[in-house]
Amino acid sequence: MECPFINKRPVDERCNHPVNYSQFGGEDYIFFDHDDGFGHITRVQFCQFIGRKRDVFQCFNESEWKACPHYRNHTE
Repeated sequence: MECPFINKRPVDERCNHPVNYSQFGGEDYIFFDHDDGFGHITRVQFCQFIGRKRDVFQCFNESEWKACPHYRNHTE
């Protein structure tokens, strides 16, 4: 189960290409390949509160996103 505060529409779709984790044998979960404009690609996720996050799977693993200070700050 993924965090309810994932931003599924990145700010700039030209440099953020969706990747579905299911194509690697995982569950149906979308994260993004982010191109920094210089050809360097990093896997990222987007949070409604803080923007781009480099820890892609923190937003997917329930025990991790429930411990996230940004999630807890907005649910308490």
